[in-house]
Amino acid sequence: MKPVFILIGLISIAVAVPGQTNLLKLADFESGDLSQIRTQKAQTDSLTVVTAPVRAGKFAARTLLRASDPKVAKGQRAEFSDGGKTTLVEMEKDYWYGLSIFIPDDFVAPTNSDAVLFQWHTQQGGPSPVLAIRVQAGEWVITSNATEKRRTLGTVPFAKNRWTDWVVHVRWSAAHKGFWTVWKDGVEVVNERDVVTQYPEALGPYAKFGQYHSVNKTAQNIVYFDEYRVAGPDGSYAAVAPPNGPAPKDKAARPTGSR
Repeated sequence: MKPVFILIGLISIAVAVPGQTNLLKLADFESGDLSQIRTQKAQTDSLTVVTAPVRAGKFAARTLLRASDPKVAKGQRAEFSDGGKTTLVEMEKDYWYGLSIFIPDDFVAPTNSDAVLFQWHTQQGGPSPVLAIRVQAGEWVITSNATEKRRTLGTVPFAKNRWTDWVVHVRWSAAHKGFWTVWKDGVEVVNERDVVTQYPEALGPYAKFGQYHSVNKTAQNIVYFDEYRVAGPDGSYAAVAPPNGPAPKDKAARPTGSR
């Protein structure tokens, strides 16, 4: 049984499932539509629900970005968003995020720039995204703009025509008190402690996923997404990882607040 969400105004309230962590957000698209999360799109078919491929359950989300798409919020995008100031994410607390991404064979990754597929955006437009998972050429590129100058946290090869599972554990802090650990398919690829992870703001960043890039080497790109989950300080790797996903191969799923 999956957690159920009740929306009252702009506040999401997680309904507890016995034996499971209360999730702050769930977008697994098992509702059969896009009602679980906000959208940013240029065309009616930019974001749709599909029955294949799926990471788990019966449905997943398909994002379609065309070279001819007009800009939305100053860029070409087909994205889902937790939404600016309505986010429940707080500073100086740690959070868990999970997301599965499927890149089909005909996807053409940018070569002179990159495609942002999973990102954490500042509230008021400071250096952003403070954390991002991108693709460029044949690599996943994990970056941060939390300290105004983008730096690369890690790069790993990406494989097409398969699901890639991402789990992120992070404490959002504008001081050198933050941390983040990123796992790809259960393998730790980023682990930093005592670093700045967020622009100085009252709230932590909000997450977005989908396609955000310029399509310039092909007429269009399609990417699929599924099993998006967010948990708070009581969360864990298992709470946000997709069903039947790989367990972390490193003992890096540290207790909350560890260094």
